[in-house]
Amino acid sequence: MASSAAAQDFAYAWTPAGTLTPTPAAPDFLMFAGAGDLYEIESSRLVLETTRNPEIRRFAEIMVEHHTKTSQVAAAAARRAGLTPPTPTLDAPKTAMLNALRLYGGVERDRLYLTQQLMAHKEALGLMKTYAETGDTPQLKAAAAATIGIVQNHLTMVERLAR
Repeated sequence: MASSAAAQDFAYAWTPAGTLTPTPAAPDFLMFAGAGDLYEIESSRLVLETTRNPEIRRFAEIMVEHHTKTSQVAAAAARRAGLTPPTPTLDAPKTAMLNALRLYGGVERDRLYLTQQLMAHKEALGLMKTYAETGDTPQLKAAAAATIGIVQNHLTMVERLAR
């Protein structure tokens, strides 16, 4: 299994279609997906501490609920494939994003949260599409494919909120 440092150093590039090249191996996919879900959960908990906006509050609650579930789905798929799912950890960019959120409160935090959510969901969508199409583990490909619609829905929601 690749170490978390190896996953953070994974050299990939975004294609014009919004997917990754090369496709990450199963252990790296699990680390990237886990980091994304953990960021979504932790950033949403942070915004729930200070937001007074009911729409952002509901979105953040949905993020905690849905990304907890997508983490569970990915871990179960990994186990079915005979892999040990890694404990989700934040990579350096996601840690920096959370630290930035901690610097603000109220409306400022809300705005930064929405900006970060746009970026994070575009990244997650690219990761899921890439792995669903060209991943190396059928069980994880199926989990990624099942997650695409969820992430796309989140992206649509956050685009509406960010207007």
